[in-house]
Parts: sequence; structure tokens; C-alpha cells
Amino acid sequence: MKTILLATDFSTHEFWAADYACQLANQLRTHLAIVHAYTPITLAEMHGALGASVDQERFLAISQLSRMRTRMISATKGAIDASIIAFPGDAETAISTELARLKPDLLIMGLAGQNPEKARREGSLATKLIPQTQVPMLLVPPGARYQAIQNMILAVDLSAPIDALALAKAKRFAQLFGAALDIVCMEDEPGEPLQKAAEGIRKLLADQPHTFSFLPGNDLSIALDDFRVDHKADLIMMMPKPHTCFQTFLMESNTQHVARQSAVPVLAAV
Repeated sequence: MKTILLATDFSTHEFWAADYACQLANQLRTHLAIVHAYTPITLAEMHGALGASVDQERFLAISQLSRMRTRMISATKGAIDASIIAFPGDAETAISTELARLKPDLLIMGLAGQNPEKARREGSLATKLIPQTQVPMLLVPPGARYQAIQNMILAVDLSAPIDALALAKAKRFAQLFGAALDIVCMEDEPGEPLQKAAEGIRKLLADQPHTFSFLPGNDLSIALDDFRVDHKADLIMMMPKPHTCFQTFLMESNTQHVARQSAVPVLAAV
């Protein structure tokens, strides 16, 4: 892993994602790029405000980004390599632009945004981007403190063929962190086809320490949270399936649902 991109809006609850990104970049010795989108002052606003300039908002954004970078460097005793990006425009455009330009190995975002209660109920920009992302996304909920990742859960859906590339990336992340992997699939009574599919996954991951469990229930986020607590997991991985724009508009994906409700970071492996 060479580059991690952190998108931040400087809200109070974004601290958790920023701290997680800082510590993870320090552990993996990767470059950390921090992007913040700001709204430029329009010419009309500029003429209506004494002493204002079109660069005022950019200056404020750079100042905040610089303070964040300074705190990260101090927290890691100078070990972290971080750069800052002040982007004029909306956050979604900023993220897509910098993903295309930097081609990072990982995008990190906070789940809460400006309104954590609404984000938990309805989602946020971070969950909105899950169906669109072409880069692995790590979504960090409020209160999730960074710790060395030792146990990871990988939730799979065996009702359709598994994306081999996404599975390979999930395996790569487990190996990168040196973590044990618990693979789970929610199914009360798995029949022979699902048992065979599970065995196929186990063969593909033969060189990666792992377990495989079928979980009962009808709410994936609850089942995963119970399993997480029992197995002391530090992170949940999901493999988002492709959705059409129409499907995305009509319904929430499993990954979005789990990320919105999770108490630990969720990694969308794509």
C-alpha cells in the first residue's frame, strides 16, 4: 500500500476518521493525502463583504488542513508523511477528482458527517459513495479508536457468484494487517449448494488463517454485531455487489446498511 486518501469536513465527529487514518498510515508506512472541499466566495459575495477576497475560503481551508497535518505529525513523532489538498467545490466532486488523480490504495471517510444521528438513520455521503467506489473504502464510525487489527470479519453473500478480485483484495487486507479472518454468511439452514460455495471460498483462502460460519437471523447488521462482540473483531469487511442507478436509488445495499449501523470500521473491498 502506497497511498491513503482521507476525506474530511472538519466536523467534530470527523476526528475519529482522521485519527484512524493517521495511525493506520503510520503503521503501514504509507503516504496520507488529506482532502477537504470548500465553497469559494462568489464575486457577488465578495463585493458585498468589506475586505473579503475570492481566496478567503481557500486560505481558511488550507489553515485547517495544515493544523490537522501538524497534529498528525506530532502524534506520530514525525513518522507520518502527509500532504493536504484544499478543493474548491462540493465534497463528492473533490473525492472523485482526487481518487482519479492520486489513484490511492484506500479511501477513508468518517460515517457521521455533521449529523451523526441522521447518518445512523439515513446514511451520509460516505455510505452514499459505497455503490460508486472503484477504490477500497474504510468507513469509520464515531468512537472507533484505532488499534492494531488482529481479528477481521468478512461477510459474504453466497446467493450469487463471489467476485474473485474482491475476495483477493479482502485476503490481501487480512495479510497486510496480519489478522485472522472470520468469514460469515447469513443463512439459517444452508443447503448443499451453499455448503459447496463455502468450501470453494475456503479453498481459495487455504493459505490465510480463517474460519467460516453460517449465521442465523434476518438482519445482517445485528447478526454481524453479535458475532463481532463474541469474536472480538476489530473490523468488518464487505464485498459490495454492483448495483444499477435505479437499484441504488430504490434501496440500500447490505454494505450501506451494515456500515450505517456498525460500531467498528467497515471496509468495502472492491
